[in-house]
Order: sequence, then structure tokens, then C-alpha cells
Amino acid sequence: MDSKSETDDEINLSRREAIVLIGGALSTLAYARSAGAQTVAATEESTENSLDAVPASKVEIIVIGSGFGGSIAAKRLAEAGRDVVMLERGPWRDTVPNRSVGMTDLTPLPQGAKAFSHGLRSIRSHLFQGQWVLNTKGFVEAYLGNGINVICSSNVGGGSHIYAGMLAKPSNPAYWDGRHPQISQAGMDKYYSEIIALLQTRAATEEDKSPNRISETNYGGELSTAGLASPLIGVLFPKQPGSASKVTDANGIDRWECDYRNNSVLGSPSGAKTTLDFAAIWPAMQRGLKVRDLCEVQTIRKLSEASAEGMRYEILYRNHREGRDEKVFAKHVVLAAGCLNTVRLLFKSRDVDGALDGMPRLGMSFGTNGGYFAFWKENSSKDLSEGLPLAGPFRSKDSPSKSVQVLRAAIQGIDDIPMPAILRRWLRRNSFIVALGKDNNNGAMTMESGKFQITYDKNESSVYHEIDYEVETIQRATGTKIYAPASPLTVQPLGGACLGTSNADGVIDANGEVFDNPGLYVVDAAALPESTGRPPSLTIAVWAANVADRLLASLQGEPQNSEKIVR
Repeated sequence: MDSKSETDDEINLSRREAIVLIGGALSTLAYARSAGAQTVAATEESTENSLDAVPASKVEIIVIGSGFGGSIAAKRLAEAGRDVVMLERGPWRDTVPNRSVGMTDLTPLPQGAKAFSHGLRSIRSHLFQGQWVLNTKGFVEAYLGNGINVICSSNVGGGSHIYAGMLAKPSNPAYWDGRHPQISQAGMDKYYSEIIALLQTRAATEEDKSPNRISETNYGGELSTAGLASPLIGVLFPKQPGSASKVTDANGIDRWECDYRNNSVLGSPSGAKTTLDFAAIWPAMQRGLKVRDLCEVQTIRKLSEASAEGMRYEILYRNHREGRDEKVFAKHVVLAAGCLNTVRLLFKSRDVDGALDGMPRLGMSFGTNGGYFAFWKENSSKDLSEGLPLAGPFRSKDSPSKSVQVLRAAIQGIDDIPMPAILRRWLRRNSFIVALGKDNNNGAMTMESGKFQITYDKNESSVYHEIDYEVETIQRATGTKIYAPASPLTVQPLGGACLGTSNADGVIDANGEVFDNPGLYVVDAAALPESTGRPPSLTIAVWAANVADRLLASLQGEPQNSEKIVR
């Protein structure tokens, strides 16, 4: 891709204009919803006095969250016959797979005009308590931190709707060794194979002929893939390249093969990208899993004594569908609300509500996985919106970098968004550039005076120096421009409730169980003891499978789902 477009559609973009463009887009998303919808400014106030008068139910195992941690844990537990209820703050999304199984009352993805009404769910910041909720059915939550900004998603299926389908093992092949005497890389390897098989992922090849792959768009060799392994991609590749067909899987779920047009960060309406709602959660529902969507957990309270039925925890949540607070009692609570919300819930439950104990290392070892996101003004003669969600990884030619991987992110899902035609054409000829790599987990999450805060200094991690080098070199070698915010933007936060051998060096043990709070488990990115240096989704799923199996082993001999707790 050496030639630049010289058409009248070229839009010159200064750094200031880029910031204004991005800021304006975010403001538009916010305003479009807040102008005519219920806007809620929730706080982190104590819920201690609000638990007694709300409806309650009882269940053996509650799973909070439905991403790569929650969905995998819930699936294994339900398939083993346990009594499992999943609470998810987001909605079921309107996609071909979900419609094909007869689901109704589905919420649109942020596509077309819905990008303005259903794009942004909520905003959190270290500057104020709680969250500013614009639409409880919105797609993403933005967190504005001190030195770092984070994007989280809100759906049944969690981050699998917004991720780019890229899966990989950690950069360190012995990632799990030395973390805990009961955990080893050899013991975890089997789970990697299982999850890869479940999600039916594979690496892209030249034979797939995906548009705008790096071999075709490398600026005459200035972008190099040398020494970088091809990641697994969670999309359904066409059996016949260039011709996408509808298929029906073994669970009776319809989906389309990938047409390389609309399967990126705004979701995959066709189901070409493998998302966990249809790949894991729906099959688990056929085995007894119950899903309560649009239910946002507010507090996890450890009971002073287990009830006669063995209930150990009381969970208060807001049922956004019914517009009321509800609660559920459980023997076991599996926390998988996503790194930030898992840690925030633990902080709020402990520090604001006085409902949990201990956890002296809560919030420590926060990492970004080297997350970086920027606008890449390429002004290509090609339509760069075609292709896989991410192209790469690559680095600059003859790069000395050791950790960082760079990728081009296609700007997809904009075909039906109302905008001037000239702007749409211009966006298609440009892209986003993303990077990741192993950072030093040098950040911290805290809660002070009810405010949830994240502090991170990118200068303390060498991966960000590598990213700076790659960005400068790529701009110079290709004659393009890259515009990035001063503080990194990551979609891969991790740590804060890390695996350790005791509460002196971690928050959870080899079973995923929180020290000082028996029966409470963490199975999402918050549990990871170190940045993976590669997309963490696969490793999160592996950890969740390990925790689920250990929990099942501890439950042998107890009544199963055929002998359910009476609610």
C-alpha cells in the first residue's frame, strides 16, 4: 500500500482537529441519549439499609458477569448439573444467532443511527463517585482515570462483542509456572486446547485471501511481520474465499461466514465473529443455566453465619428491566464482572458497605497489557474498512522492539451511521492503530471517599517506550500520521484481585477463592497475576475453566440441579 489517495475526499487533520473529532463524537453519543432518555447519576453510597425490603431468591451458585470468565465458568458448572444463575448488567444483542434460536426483546448493536443512542452506556471517572448512566442498554462504558483511560463493554457475552476476535497464549510460554504451588503451565495447557476447540478459532492464512492483510498493505515492506506468530482469530472463515454463506451449527444456531465488512468493535450482527452469548451461554442454558440480563450488582454481602440451607452470601442488584432492586442468596459467588467492575465491587462491598473482609492487596498490580489506541491517518487509495477486524501483528522494519505488537484496526460498522458521504469515504481510507505488549503491572486501583480511582504511569513500563518508537518510525517510514491521546487507552485492563499464595501477596488462591471470604471467587482479568503480553481473552477463559473445575471437585457429593434449592 504505497500509493496515497489524491481525490477530493482527502481531509486534512491536525492533532488538535483529531482531538476535537474524537471528543465531538463522544459528546454526540452522550448528548443523543441524554437529551431524551432516563439519565441516572448513580453513586457508591452504602446499600446497608436497602437490603431488607427487596424481593429475594436462593440459588447454589451465582455468576456475576458473562464475558470470557463468567460464560466459561457458568457453562462448565451448569453442564455438571449445578444450580447456576447468571447476573449480567447488559442486554442480549440483536444478532442473527440470537434471533435464530427464537430470542425476542433483543437490543440493537450500536450500528446505524443506533450508534448514537446505544453506543455509550455509562461514564466513570476518578473525579466523581459512582457512574453517569446514559442508557442501561448501551454498548460500552468509559472510565477516565489518572494516567489511563479504559473502555469496557456491557452485553450478554461481555467483551466478546467488542473484541476484535484475536486470541493468543501469553508471550511467556511458562506464564503459569511459579505463581502458586498448585498451579502450573502443564496443568493449564489442557484448558487452552479446550477453549480453542470450543470457540473454533484458527489463524488466518494467505489462502483465506482476507482483504488488506499486512502482506498486501505493508508499504513496500516498511511494516514487517518477521518473528511474529499469527494469532488465532475467532471468526467463521468462508469455506470458499470471497463467498460468505449462512451455516447452522450443532446447537441449531444460525450464523454467517465472515464477509470481511462488519465484525469489529461495534459488534457482529451476522454472527461471523464468535461471541460468547451463542457459543457458550445459550448451550449452557439448555443444560439449566438461568440468565438474568439487565441486572447490575451493587453489593456482595458475606453473611455472618451460613443459613440452614448453606447460603453464605447476599447479593443486591438493580433489575433495570423491572426498575427495582432485588436480591439473591447464594452458597457460592463467582465474580466475573470484568477487571474494573470486579475490583470496584469488591472495594465497595468491603469499604463502603462493610460487607466483606480482608483483601489487603485488593487493587494492586493493575496492568494495561500495553494497551494503545490511536487514529491512523493513512489516506490510502484502498478501502481499508474491508478485512478482518485486526490486521497483523507487525512492527516497523528491522525493529529492535522485544514486547510490543502493532495492528491495524479496520473502521467497520459505519455503513449505515448517518454522516456526510465524504466523511464516510474518508474514514474508509483510514484506520485505527492499536498496540499491546507486556507492561509492568505498575498501576493501582483504590477507593477513597467512595470514589473508585485508577492510577497508572506509562513511563514505568518499557513497552510504552517501544510503542513510542514504533509510532515514530512508522510515521516516518510510511509518510502517514498517527494521533493518540496523551494517556493510553486500553481495552485490556487486568489485575487488582490477583492470584497469590496468601493474602500477603495476592487476593485469591489456586481455586480462585478470595482469601478471608470463603465461597467468593474471581474468574476474570482481575485474577491474572501478570500481563499476558498478548490478547488476554483466551487466558481469562482458561483461568475460569480451572476455577470451575476446582469448585466442582469441592462439590462432589452435594445435591445437583435435579435436587434444586426451592426458591
